[in-house]
Amino acid sequence: MKHAKYIVWFVLIVVACSKNDDKPEPENKVDPIAVQLEFPLKNSECTAGVDQSNDKTLVEFRWAVTENDSYELVLENLYTNLVTRTSTSNHSVEIVLDKNTPYEWHIISSLVTSQEKVESERWKFYAAGEGVSNYAPFPADLLSPDEDLIFDTGTQQLKLEWQSSDIDDVSVTYDVLVGNENPPTEVVASDLTQSSFDISVSAGNAMFWRIATKDGNGNISYSKVRGFTIGRVSSISSFTINQDGEDYAAEIDAAQKVIRIQLGNFDYKKLSPEISLKEGYSINPKSGEVLNFHDTLFYTITDPHGNETVYDVIVDSGQHEVLSFRVINGNETYIGEVDSESATIFIQMGNFDYGDVNPEIEISNEASVELIQVSGMDLKSPATFTVTSEIGTTKEFTVMADIGMYRLNSYFRNPGFEFSDAGEFPDYKVFAGSTQTIYAFNIQDHGEVSLELVDEAGVTFDLPFSREQYDHYHSFETSSSSNYLTSVIPDNLPGGIYRLKISEGLRSKIYPQRFEVINDARVIRITEINKTDFSRGDTLIMKGVNLKRKFAVASNGNIYLFDERSRDLSINADGTEMQLIFSTNTYGNLKSWTGNDEKPLAIQTEIDEYPHSLNSNIIYFNVN
Repeated sequence: MKHAKYIVWFVLIVVACSKNDDKPEPENKVDPIAVQLEFPLKNSECTAGVDQSNDKTLVEFRWAVTENDSYELVLENLYTNLVTRTSTSNHSVEIVLDKNTPYEWHIISSLVTSQEKVESERWKFYAAGEGVSNYAPFPADLLSPDEDLIFDTGTQQLKLEWQSSDIDDVSVTYDVLVGNENPPTEVVASDLTQSSFDISVSAGNAMFWRIATKDGNGNISYSKVRGFTIGRVSSISSFTINQDGEDYAAEIDAAQKVIRIQLGNFDYKKLSPEISLKEGYSINPKSGEVLNFHDTLFYTITDPHGNETVYDVIVDSGQHEVLSFRVINGNETYIGEVDSESATIFIQMGNFDYGDVNPEIEISNEASVELIQVSGMDLKSPATFTVTSEIGTTKEFTVMADIGMYRLNSYFRNPGFEFSDAGEFPDYKVFAGSTQTIYAFNIQDHGEVSLELVDEAGVTFDLPFSREQYDHYHSFETSSSSNYLTSVIPDNLPGGIYRLKISEGLRSKIYPQRFEVINDARVIRITEINKTDFSRGDTLIMKGVNLKRKFAVASNGNIYLFDERSRDLSINADGTEMQLIFSTNTYGNLKSWTGNDEKPLAIQTEIDEYPHSLNSNIIYFNVN
């Protein structure tokens, strides 16, 4: 009840405050003005200071009068890189400086009526030293690349750019120092007159660079140090938890800023990881600190420049895995392929209802799965379920029974064309009107399946097919299913490059591989045969376009090739009619002694720069 009372009072206060907050916003919002610096002068020797000692001088900083309310003078010693900040409401301030030392300064302006802050230009000067006839050039300002940039792994060259000035107005030259240590000591280029330099780099390296500026009087000054990295490089060398004599090492993902560790079956409430870092880095919480790894944890890494990076900790339990996944339908057992790393299960099944599947799932000891997630699973689209370990960690698995194709074959000599989600495609060619066999899987109802050809412009063309047979194979570990679909490339399909698309209901897939359909003067086609049933002594007469004295017949599991060497084969001069006499030898080869069955026949030819035979359309006949 105490909590409820506090909530009520809080709501009343908020409401009361909101009622009184009726003041309109000012119509004209006023922001502070960036001031114009006046003294010490830019790129000058400041001799107007008041001596404080042999090595100290008091210098007045001045800037133009503006209508700001307050100012902050930001002053950097360019030798030590020490930055001091001084606040004032005046337009000047006095500060004690080191003599014979370069400085850079600027002013930040503020108004009490505005959240904005604006900066002035940045000026450099030398605090004068006694008896100094000339000064070292100002340290170079590093322009590019910016501090701690991370470049792509494939980067091989970078342009370093900077700028510098010298109050003695003499020419300066530059040395470029680059290395893996901070500060870098290796001089990779010297006595440059231009203020840029291209360096070669390689992946997996954190690099540092600086510029040495030299004048003709032998003076030298060094810029600040900047770092960059080629590819993501983790500052964490190792992250290990030792439990019961076994080491559990984490994977460090510098790109995602993640520490991922898989632990065993033990209490996670008091664990103390041992952490190794690269030199110059620190981490919080520290190595060896006891933490509860059931909590949401993160570590903060601080680099040598004070920049912080936060790494999230992801704990994977070894006790929430799927050991096996299978579906039983009638006398068939379909076994899924479990990929624990990606938490996916892929399964090939038969021709039955995928919308109401009850799998048998074996999971880690002591783990659990809610029955409602796996009872009556709908695998018409990817389905998920969650395994919960005995320590409360969870892992979500995705089950996929995607429709798909894995091979396309011409009926005869042309080799198979493999389909997959990636990879190069072969120079596969087919004639319009030719017969192809497609090997598909996970077809639930072949009556709902459609095949299409998709051209380069995205236009689709129907690809008619008939189903030949369904086969399923399984072993102790995996299952595979195949639906053999016989398809005829439409004889009126325009020649060009196409892809295959297979669909069933809401499931569909277009494969990236392309193949060429040829529909020009090279096409061969059988348009007519004299009859379909033949006996010994009969003559098969075929009519068509571009007929060749070469065709193949499949019979009794063998393929018989008829060509120029076949004495019983003849063809007319224009390739429009061909005859085959069923001599005793031909009849003996093609006769099925176990009964009559259909013989497929296709005429074949070769085309330039393609190593395989191309087939015509298929005709069927019987030998009695």
